[in-house]
Amino acid sequence: MNVLVMDTSTERAAIGLSLRTGVHYTARTEAGRRHGRDLIPRLGAILAEAGLSPRDVDLFAVGLGPGSYTGLRVGLAAAKTLAYATGAPIVGLDSMEVVGRNAPASAVRISVVAEAQRSEVYVAEFVRAAPEAPLVETRGSRIEPLSVWLARLEPGVLVLGPGLDSPRIRDAVPPELVTSDVELNYPDGRRLIELARDAWASGRRDNPWLLEPRYLRKSSAEEQWDLKEKNEGGRMKDESEKRLKAEG
Repeated sequence: MNVLVMDTSTERAAIGLSLRTGVHYTARTEAGRRHGRDLIPRLGAILAEAGLSPRDVDLFAVGLGPGSYTGLRVGLAAAKTLAYATGAPIVGLDSMEVVGRNAPASAVRISVVAEAQRSEVYVAEFVRAAPEAPLVETRGSRIEPLSVWLARLEPGVLVLGPGLDSPRIRDAVPPELVTSDVELNYPDGRRLIELARDAWASGRRDNPWLLEPRYLRKSSAEEQWDLKEKNEGGRMKDESEKRLKAEG
């Protein structure tokens, strides 16, 4: 299969293209989360380098997060548009698992972390039965307090993830648990290709109309709207109770 993959959960988009011939192409955009400007041109460039058009792609795959709300929307919109225009199938991938697959084969316990703000982090955890063995998810991507995650870290765990860009997270993690290769902390085109092929081989087929980012919690705007509705509902209830008392 010709497989085109992308992930925009972090400030640098990761792109990969795997051909039926076995040749792989990978690319990343510059840091800065300008995915709306950079993603489509970079996708076009990697297809052109391989001598393909979007209609030559047999499968599209996209990272669903968790991560940057805006970035995830851009990546998913691009993947869904391409899948719809070409009629090719699409699969959504866990961005934290993509990063987890960056771990060296010798690492048997991996914890992936991303910044979630408000003293919280996005976390996913994986193990291997032995060095070189397949990676197995033990705790799926979720959001939890930074203090809770730190308390669970033990000697021998390898910590990866874009969350290590945050001083408050990096400074709190024992240095011996962190890799010196910072490139391993980001989604990579090769790992995206691997995960996409595994998902396809397992029978995964996602509905492009129903596929959504994995935000894990509401955006600030949504939370503010909910609070406004709650306050408005409380005000209306108080006014209703006052009217009933007055009528009684």
